[in-house]
Amino acid sequence: MKHDKDHASCFLLPVSLLMSYQVLARKYRPQRFEDIIGQDHITRTLQNAISEGRVHHAYLFTGIRGIGKTTLARIFSKMLNCKEPSKEGSPEPCNKCPSCVEITNGSSIDVQEIDGASNNGVENVRDIRERVKFLPATGKYKIYIIDEVHMLSGPAFNALLKTLEEPPAHVIFIFATTESHKIPATILSRCQRHDFRRIPLLKIVETLKGIAKEEKVEAENDCLEIIATEAEGSMRDAESLFDQAIAFAGKKLAYDHLKELLGFLDRKQLNAVTMSIISRDADGALAVANELFASGENLNRFVQELLERFHDLLVIKTCKELPLGSKILDSDLLKELASKITVEECQQWFNMIYRGSEDVARTKFPKMVMDVLIVGLCQIRPVRSVDELIEKVEQLKSGAVPQSAKVQTSPTTDSRPPVTDNRSPVTDHRTATVVPQDYPSFIAWLKLNKPQVASFLEISLGGDVKESRLMVRFASRSFASDKLMEEDRKAFVEKLAGDFFKRPLKLEVAFEAGSEASAQEAKKNKHAEISQKNRGIKDEALKHDVIREAANIFGAEIKEIKIK
Repeated sequence: MKHDKDHASCFLLPVSLLMSYQVLARKYRPQRFEDIIGQDHITRTLQNAISEGRVHHAYLFTGIRGIGKTTLARIFSKMLNCKEPSKEGSPEPCNKCPSCVEITNGSSIDVQEIDGASNNGVENVRDIRERVKFLPATGKYKIYIIDEVHMLSGPAFNALLKTLEEPPAHVIFIFATTESHKIPATILSRCQRHDFRRIPLLKIVETLKGIAKEEKVEAENDCLEIIATEAEGSMRDAESLFDQAIAFAGKKLAYDHLKELLGFLDRKQLNAVTMSIISRDADGALAVANELFASGENLNRFVQELLERFHDLLVIKTCKELPLGSKILDSDLLKELASKITVEECQQWFNMIYRGSEDVARTKFPKMVMDVLIVGLCQIRPVRSVDELIEKVEQLKSGAVPQSAKVQTSPTTDSRPPVTDNRSPVTDHRTATVVPQDYPSFIAWLKLNKPQVASFLEISLGGDVKESRLMVRFASRSFASDKLMEEDRKAFVEKLAGDFFKRPLKLEVAFEAGSEASAQEAKKNKHAEISQKNRGIKDEALKHDVIREAANIFGAEIKEIKIK
């Protein structure tokens, strides 16, 4: 037995060693207003309320987790009951008197912290209603801090409402919640609401540097920035993650340690994929994706980080200066890449990755879906800005054409064949150029500007331009002819023809395969005529002042107009 007892004692540690460590989030929890990070708009309001004697009977602190809601509630409570508050500058609790010490330790009788999730019944609120009748034991106020107050049941809120309507002068309620929309309006209207903001990334990094110095931890700046990014504006999350990283890597925290701990993508690989997409190098992008898959990386995480990378590119491309408090990793490289692309391209990439991220997350075959996404990203063609397209349309309306579509001639001689009845040349006297106005020239112009439309017309037997008609002939019904007869596509071709020939033209599709095709074409033309009439009615409705004003008021976009 003696041997067993000695053997067991080998596994025992002194209680002082087991209980001595305190997590960073608690160890560095703010104890004064000035220690609160990123919530100056709230701390100033509360301090002024104390100085001017304008303390409200109920407060609502709302915001995401870990940004100081309950911490500030404690500091505010200490300040209200402090025996020796600071008298110089902004009010601050002394943190030395019995009241401050008890509130800090959580043992105060006058300041009760209640978890709304586990005390959410009507009987719990009735208990509070009974206790508020009694005066505070030592302090000036009896304060109830109810965390996650949105978890209270409907009857519990109703029971609390009466107390909030006619509260005793010595009672103050402080509610904290991450979901204020779940709180009844009758409760909200009786509280002074304060919305907590996400803590800026640079302030989190600065705070972590101070903690690292106090803890004698050597941490690379990249590591602190990554931790702050992962925290998404929550100081508590950042401190907890930093605590975890120290436990994993020890007193020297490097980038590789954090990568192994969190499993995020190597930035070199992420940069390689980004550059391959921008240069339309599908082989290079897929090669990196295969490496990631082979090494067991999380493909969802990869697509999310790729989305964030193109978000950063878009910010750099559109903003002269980064938003205050923000930080973009590898900003020098991204600035170089941003100079090679347009805003429209970047938006296309972002939208495509956003849609693809949902597909990768849902599918049973994430690798295949991701490969298809990458190939699609590498096939996005360079796009022109809206302003550039508008300028081009204006040039077409004014009679000017792209340089590549012009036929240069001498001011005194013209070597072109004589113009037939079908050719109505338009001469630009400023540049001494002549633009042919026949069907082949129209096809040539389309090849330069709308190659997809040109591909449909090239399949035809030919065409003619006579008066107000653009006639396109096919041997028989085909995929191309059916597409040209579709309402939207037909209207688009007619618009292009009108821009080129400088007069409105109606597209007609003819066949040389017999009466059946002609009859079907007549039917198509009849439908087209009706559709044209309906389109005119729709256009008139869209231009109506009432419709446009309604859309502006509601911030709406008109998707469809139905004609009875």
